[in-house]
Amino acid sequence: MLEFVFFHKVLAEKFIKKVESYQITATLIEEEPAWEVHVSEDIDESIDEELNDYYDELFADDQEMYERNNAEDCDYNAAGIEISLQDGTKIMAETDQKTLGKILSVITFDEFNQLVHDIASAVENPDERSICQRYRDMETEQ
Repeated sequence: MLEFVFFHKVLAEKFIKKVESYQITATLIEEEPAWEVHVSEDIDESIDEELNDYYDELFADDQEMYERNNAEDCDYNAAGIEISLQDGTKIMAETDQKTLGKILSVITFDEFNQLVHDIASAVENPDERSICQRYRDMETEQ
């Protein structure tokens, strides 16, 4: 399941309309303080790329709206990254909102999710071998 996270419902609904324009079903789930749009992973690669590009555009708007709405309420900017652990537990890692916005302006949400997954996996399954040694070992096993 692909998950796209928004802080403003109106932008999540706009994204759903785009998804549905491809005759694909999307589900909106409220996960305080955000909304998640769930889309099946079984979609054409070109549509996936278009949706990710569109999400990146909307995410920039979402960030801007979030900052504007919270400027008077607090003197910090934060965002959360949901991390799924191997046992199914989901945790929220707090991070700077502007930094996350910069990252997502350069890579897709799926690429970022893969990076977070790789980091979480490395923490849960430590391997003290160097990257080079891991590749050498993989070649030996084949």
